[in-house]
Amino acid sequence: MLLLLMTLLIFAAVTAGAFAVYQTTVTERNPITLRLRELRLQTQHNMPTNVRRPPALLRAIAQLGGFLPAKDGTDALRTGLVRAGYRRQDAVMVFLGAKVLCAVAFPVVWMAVGYAMGKPIGNVLSVSLFLGFCGFYLPTFFVGLRQQQRHQEIMSALPDALDLMVVCVEAGLGLGAAIQRVGMEIRLASTGLSDELALVNSEMQTGVSRMDALRNLAERTGVEDIYSLVAMLIQTDRLGTSIAMSLRAHAESMRTRRRQRAEQMARKASIKLAFPLVFLIFPALLVTILGPAAIQLMKALAANG
Repeated sequence: MLLLLMTLLIFAAVTAGAFAVYQTTVTERNPITLRLRELRLQTQHNMPTNVRRPPALLRAIAQLGGFLPAKDGTDALRTGLVRAGYRRQDAVMVFLGAKVLCAVAFPVVWMAVGYAMGKPIGNVLSVSLFLGFCGFYLPTFFVGLRQQQRHQEIMSALPDALDLMVVCVEAGLGLGAAIQRVGMEIRLASTGLSDELALVNSEMQTGVSRMDALRNLAERTGVEDIYSLVAMLIQTDRLGTSIAMSLRAHAESMRTRRRQRAEQMARKASIKLAFPLVFLIFPALLVTILGPAAIQLMKALAANG
């Protein structure tokens, strides 16, 4: 079984390497790809050192992920990673490399531990395949969990950010200056929302139109409340209505929606507590209360018998 497993791993590694070499050869023949590569290198050369050079471990994992064919799903993967808060240029390659590394490392560690302890480790092939499957999908689960936490953080801080934006706009600041100020003030409550607002302000300063910058904000976050906020701001900009009044009305609706979500979670609490109460707490309480009486009853029946 161990020989068969090693043969399969070697065959998969050779196949992935041949595919990567073939993809590199085909890519180097495309003049558009070569020109885009030159522009990317020029852009990276103008970046700061801490942004241009990732850590050595991330570079190694990214090189490992380069053997996976992800041409069709790169955009979807990048969107999911951006919504989880990972905006590095090589984030997709690091993610794929982490999947390959975990899929290979889990079975190897399992076999190494069993060999070191000198104990039988059961069916090596089936356990190794199961651990490889779990390791392959572990980074996906981690990114999904990180994305959900980031969404919850942004949704919780959005009503307060809108209140601050209303105050800034009514004080005489423009929408861009208000976004910049709110991004600085909301950082203690939500670093994710602060970073997104700062990025929107940077895009508008570099020449991106306000509508496109707001649409990019909604795409990066993937939060439904921000989609509605962006739609309201675009409609206000097109119709020429008061931004302060629109933001105030939208902030009130956001607070109402946050209160409704809190009430919904409070109503679900009783249902979620039913399982631990019935299957964990109630049996222990039953044994504690009726246990002594049952023992006394059994002794009395034994004595009479």
